[in-house]
Amino acid sequence: MIRQFDTIAYNNRLRTIRPEQKVIFALILLMMAMIGSWKMQVMMTIWLAAWIIGYARVSWKVYAKTLGVVALFLMVSFPALLVSIDSSFHVSIDRSQIFAAMSLLSRSIAAWSCLFFLLVTTPFPEMLYVLKRMKVPSIIIDLLFFTYRFVFVFEKAAEELYVAMKARNGGSHWRHGGMLVFQLFQKIWHSYEALRLALWARGVSDEIVYVHVETYNEKNKRYLWEAAIGISLLLWLG
Repeated sequence: MIRQFDTIAYNNRLRTIRPEQKVIFALILLMMAMIGSWKMQVMMTIWLAAWIIGYARVSWKVYAKTLGVVALFLMVSFPALLVSIDSSFHVSIDRSQIFAAMSLLSRSIAAWSCLFFLLVTTPFPEMLYVLKRMKVPSIIIDLLFFTYRFVFVFEKAAEELYVAMKARNGGSHWRHGGMLVFQLFQKIWHSYEALRLALWARGVSDEIVYVHVETYNEKNKRYLWEAAIGISLLLWLG
């Protein structure tokens, strides 16, 4: 799934828009999602779905599958907000927290929509380049880069180890799962050591340089106007 998102980021229809505009657009909407009302958050989620599916041409199946995973994760956390247990172990539902739980759900999905829009429309190296231009500390950018790098390493290593265990008639006992996790982290540690030695051999000691190539369409300003009008309508209606 991670590799699929990365492929979409390089091949969507909003690829020709400058990354600075997309990052600023997503950050503005993210701040509005944090402080806005639930009506604004719902409208924002629907509007960003139109951007992702309609403008960027991301498959609605990918969007629905990812949204379903996020919604399932949020629903699992609801019992901690709604269910209370007293000293006599009597379980009850606190109805006064239902509105707070729904508000948390709408805010979380709206914030996820902002970040998912950025994920599937902007390649990650371009995000790092924009953060560098925004004078974000280099240590934070480097940490983001290594996290991004090792997400792919983790996914590939887990897939290879799982296939190897199945090919050798690996069982489903919990001990086999523990052995798989141990081998996974061992493989990731070796990958980290190889990357560290490669950077050291190339003389990278203080700061990583990110190469940026201008491949954007300066003439297309329709999306910029639509973004400005949409944000104004959200502020007015919300």
